[in-house]
Amino acid sequence: MKALKTLMLAATLSLCTAAGWAQEVPKPVHGVTFEEWAAAAARLADSRDKSEVLKTLSINDATFEEVNQTFTQALKEDKDFTLINLYGQIFSNPNAGRFGTNAEPVKYQRKLVTFDDYARLFGHLEAASKAGKDPQAVLSEHGVTVFEYSQDSAYWMGKMREQSLSGDSAAINAWNATLAGYEAEYASRYAAR
Repeated sequence: MKALKTLMLAATLSLCTAAGWAQEVPKPVHGVTFEEWAAAAARLADSRDKSEVLKTLSINDATFEEVNQTFTQALKEDKDFTLINLYGQIFSNPNAGRFGTNAEPVKYQRKLVTFDDYARLFGHLEAASKAGKDPQAVLSEHGVTVFEYSQDSAYWMGKMREQSLSGDSAAINAWNATLAGYEAEYASRYAAR
């Protein structure tokens, strides 16, 4: 769950400017830019056909693994979160580089349409994480991919932030109670097993 939360955080942050990123972005690996790698990761998290992703990048699976290892290491070494911010921004709009011109564009429509939909899945993921369960299995159970969850989470976190900034503490308390309620519901299911 920690990896999923890190991914979610990355997908919702957009604090740096493009000019700032240009100086910090690692050089391409096997002709694949950091931006294309992040777009590829988003597409794979959306259960897109890996062979199509590799075809768009004009590389094979072994080469992709080298690209993946290099850029993953760069993210691990990113102390000021410049790359993780860029990664998150591209992950949330994965039509970068060759994916913007040589692949079918990713168009997204929210799956977790209501806050209750989002709260139910969020609560389930929190309870599953504490019970040591696989978050991918939880997402699958709800018919949602990692990419879809990242998109919808960004939307709902934005809505919660708006409520918080507006000073509507009653709404925030109600939303937090809903999140906690679903987490408790799923936690009791895991405890009963």
